[in-house]
Amino acid sequence: MYRSWPGSRVAAAGLILANAVPLVGVAAFGWDLHSLLVVYWLESGAVGVATVAKIRRAEGDDGQRLPSIQFDGRSIDWFVGRGNLLVAGVFVVHYGLFWFVHGVFVLFFPLFFPDLDPASPAVVAVAAVGLAAYHAVSYRANYIEAGEYERTGPVTLMTQPYRRVFVLHLTVVLGAFGVAGLGAPIGALIVMVLVKTALDLWGHWKEHERARRRPPSNPTAE
Repeated sequence: MYRSWPGSRVAAAGLILANAVPLVGVAAFGWDLHSLLVVYWLESGAVGVATVAKIRRAEGDDGQRLPSIQFDGRSIDWFVGRGNLLVAGVFVVHYGLFWFVHGVFVLFFPLFFPDLDPASPAVVAVAAVGLAAYHAVSYRANYIEAGEYERTGPVTLMTQPYRRVFVLHLTVVLGAFGVAGLGAPIGALIVMVLVKTALDLWGHWKEHERARRRPPSNPTAE
């Protein structure tokens, strides 16, 4: 039986708690802007790792309409039915490049604003562990226990992170420039964290709502 809501609620609660860590850190302990940017960059890496795990485990079909994008000069439709391992490998190369470029930007962000403090390793470690734990909980609660792996194909999964991560981190990056331009006051940092959390929740809901609507590849799994 497909158990959607319990797993979704657990993962959503984990998402809120994970994002509460940087929120409390900013409000109560004065965490800085660059540390948050590094944390969110590391989180996008965790998204990539989770996606690879999902692609390898996927048993669903890619019958629904796929976005009009290309990988290695090939239409996304070309990869349908090519095997989970190949799809995972292509995703690692392309998403890895995206993540690397994003990381270079984050690393050199303080050069644009010399008055900003560099990221604190302790802050980054604490917040990154919380956010990575959320993705592990979501994978277990939604993807495995709620049966999303039976309803989602590997090619569909290959395209999912780009929609969520691109919108999320474009917002964070633009917000970071605005916050830095204001001198990185605590109030502006809190607003940035809250906006990021809201976008996270929206992306979480949309992603799992799409998965819930798909029939399993094996009807007897219901």
